Amino acid sequence: MAYIIFIIISLILIGCLFFNKYHQKNDLPMEKTIAILGVIVFIFRMFCYKSTIANNSSSYLGLDKSPLNNQPLTLFCLIFIWLGYSSTLFVLLKPFFKIKILDNIVKYICPFIFLLELIFNKQICIILEGEYGFFLPTFLAIESALGFSLSLYYLITTFKESNTKKDILKMFITFILLSMFCMPNYFLQYVFGQPLLTLSWSIKNFTPYHRFVFYGNIVFPFLIYFLLRKKSEEFKRFSLIMICLGALVSFLVNYNYTIFQRPWDLPFHLCNTAMFILPLVLIFKMKKLFYFTYFINVVGALIAMLIPNYDDNLNIFSLRMLSFWSNHYIAFYMPILFVALKQFPRPKLKEFFYSMLAFFGYYVLVLVLNVVFTANGHSVDYFFINSDFVADKLGTWAEKIFELSFTFTIKNHEYTFHPLYQLLYFIVYILIGLAVWFVYEQFYKLSDGNSLVFKRLKKIRLDEYALKSALKGRKMSEPMEKDAKIKYELIHFSKRYATNKNYAVHDANLLVNAGEIFGFLGPNGAGKSTIIKSTVGIQSITEGKINICGYDVALQPVEAKSLIGYVPDHYALYEKLTGREYINYIADIYDVSKEDRDERISKYVKLFELEAVIDSMIKTYSHGMKQKITIISALVHNPKIWILDEPLTGLDPNSIYQVKECMKEHASKGNIVFFSSHLIDIVEKLCQRIAIIRHGQILCVKDVDEIEKNGESLEQFYLKTINEEESE
Repeated sequence: MAYIIFIIISLILIGCLFFNKYHQKNDLPMEKTIAILGVIVFIFRMFCYKSTIANNSSSYLGLDKSPLNNQPLTLFCLIFIWLGYSSTLFVLLKPFFKIKILDNIVKYICPFIFLLELIFNKQICIILEGEYGFFLPTFLAIESALGFSLSLYYLITTFKESNTKKDILKMFITFILLSMFCMPNYFLQYVFGQPLLTLSWSIKNFTPYHRFVFYGNIVFPFLIYFLLRKKSEEFKRFSLIMICLGALVSFLVNYNYTIFQRPWDLPFHLCNTAMFILPLVLIFKMKKLFYFTYFINVVGALIAMLIPNYDDNLNIFSLRMLSFWSNHYIAFYMPILFVALKQFPRPKLKEFFYSMLAFFGYYVLVLVLNVVFTANGHSVDYFFINSDFVADKLGTWAEKIFELSFTFTIKNHEYTFHPLYQLLYFIVYILIGLAVWFVYEQFYKLSDGNSLVFKRLKKIRLDEYALKSALKGRKMSEPMEKDAKIKYELIHFSKRYATNKNYAVHDANLLVNAGEIFGFLGPNGAGKSTIIKSTVGIQSITEGKINICGYDVALQPVEAKSLIGYVPDHYALYEKLTGREYINYIADIYDVSKEDRDERISKYVKLFELEAVIDSMIKTYSHGMKQKITIISALVHNPKIWILDEPLTGLDPNSIYQVKECMKEHASKGNIVFFSSHLIDIVEKLCQRIAIIRHGQILCVKDVDEIEKNGESLEQFYLKTINEEESE
């Protein structure tokens, strides 16, 4: 019967898929429709039969106890029950993701799993149900047909796509790693029976076995993180969904439809809810619900792992043991991985507050359910607030608080609350959650720092490769442009800040030659400082290049900076040093010889009339004196290109005259003076050429003499140019 169902459904579905492919009439693609149908069938198959294993976890304690009376066949079928779960999840997720590895798994592995699942349909059903009935074989055949149809369709439609050996290897590794999370919790108990090891747990007796299990839980998420962190965002999301769904399927093998006849056995326990919440928030991107599990489930799972509630000497491979640890592992580390792998943004205090409100609602619900079910003769202890389980671990004082109870009777049923204990329990849990959130933030900051370091190191290595390639065997210290002269050049330079979609500067081109005093004009926010800061290395370059005497600023930053003297618009000095000490400090950075620095310091100190204060601490200087120290520091290594960003602001007329004389002298020696200023009259008298920039665009580059020959002052030309650009 199962074979007939499989063949009929497979033929119908494959026919529908190809009809839909060549006659696109459905708004929802056919493969997605079949996948959604497959989800429904899978849920029915999982729940709607009386599982022998779910009803009696000790039914099978080894292959020799199997109803098949054939140990190799039983092991073979158990493996394909396991792989059947994972293959079904792979196929059902495939229509929603475009990932080559997933495509290959679905095409080349899953069809064979579904065929073997069909061939051994009878044996699998006997293992799961204890007998070969009608319902389970039928739904298992339908599920196999759905999965096989989709797999075969993808194989036929993409058969011509080629794969390298590396692609095939990745396919098998991904299939094996992700299938691990789909292992049914009864698998090890069924295969190995009674284990050699048993575990005795006590928070006061942290045994080596428990250390291994607990510490493994700490290490495991790091392994997942490092395996996924460099993958595409789509692959990360798929993998995390697959892990969560696999864990959920593994968890649900403990249940069947009869659970709804016993509402007190439903998984209301806090960590049980995480098994359902995690895949939901990731599939449907439910941000608010995610932060509930992030703040609440993680803490609950951690506490549960420290003080587990299973019996001493429980078999290590038992269904109870594996269900407990797999449940709490996932609840503990998956929310953290979601944030670490950037599936959800890091929460702020607001999200913590809303999560606590939601937790209050959950807490009240389970508190009432605990009391109601207990009063009606059912032993429950959701979240351990209905018993002294936690109080017993804390000591006598907690037991005494627990004993302060309030009881009332309704229709011969006693309802008992422990108000003070349960209130303190709630408050302490919130405080622990807040503390854990703070710890998270510190780890994330550390992670950010490491990430920036790794990105920077990676960029440095890539820049080195690019530089070596461009130099074509020449020394790394040589300029990119061979035999380059003194010049400053922007080549299609663009800069965009990470938080802004618009360019601060876009496609700027400029060439300044040796011996020029070049004026750079534009209103506030035009992009002048952006260009200057990118030139001196304060900011990165988004697109294009900046060349300093043939050196590429991005690829040869040290060499380029050694040729630049920079006077910023807002200086920052070490004010506890004297003026002379600070200038010497800058000279040390540029490896200026003692003879040269002494000569230059003496020259500029005299020029700027600083003899009386040069050996006093900078914090005692006036604004003008500090500006002069900044200028001397920029000139102490005799730079080829001297860049000044609004250097005359706040200076007295005498100081302005001194700075202008320095500019003229520096340019007369064949160097470049690049001068940004709002003082148009000074630029007009001082500069040979100017550039005007507005809204990140260089509007024009002009000779000052050419402007004057046209009968205009520089101020008139500037205002006309700016206003024309504004009107456009």
